[in-house]
Amino acid sequence: MGNKYSVFSLIKNALSYHENWQRAWKDPTPKKEYDAVIVGGGGHGLATAYYLAKKHNMKNIAVVEKGWIGGGNTGRNTTIIRSNYLWDASAGLYDHALKIWEGLSQELNYNVMFSQRGVMNLAHNLQDVRDLKRRTHANRLNGIDAVYLSTEEVKKFCPIINTSQDIRYRVLGGTLQVHYKEELVQQDMMLLPGVMLEVLMKWVLI
Repeated sequence: MGNKYSVFSLIKNALSYHENWQRAWKDPTPKKEYDAVIVGGGGHGLATAYYLAKKHNMKNIAVVEKGWIGGGNTGRNTTIIRSNYLWDASAGLYDHALKIWEGLSQELNYNVMFSQRGVMNLAHNLQDVRDLKRRTHANRLNGIDAVYLSTEEVKKFCPIINTSQDIRYRVLGGTLQVHYKEELVQQDMMLLPGVMLEVLMKWVLI
């Protein structure tokens, strides 16, 4: 891939209103056959193509997408990458995926707009309190950072939250997965799992 993304290239292209960026991926003529054909160019499809090329040395892959690249659920709806799931298998899988995201921009030389903030879930009734405490304990048993917050601690962590006793859905507490284990992702096409980079661009038809 010819593009080198940096603060300097960002400033340079800002002067031309970002109209002169080099294309991030090719537009090749389809071949008669491929080692793998992936239907859907959203986050999962692109990541599948990328890791087939990177980890399994597959060099003849096609990704078929009728819309715009990265326009699936990942680009349209997703704003959170987290690993504070209840079940053991889910927690392990998502914590592994989260760690991949942490170094993805550097690995791909492509800004995936990954910003570490932390995630908080609020409890509004006694069942919420029980469920969130259960999930907090399960997370900690799996080695995932999580804490249960009182109403006062919720307010201290996020002062804009209304913790008044006079509102319809009172805040009875909440869970917090701290910043380096939970990531917020900007809703932008560039957030996708670095799939438009060197290995993908060299061996994958999109």
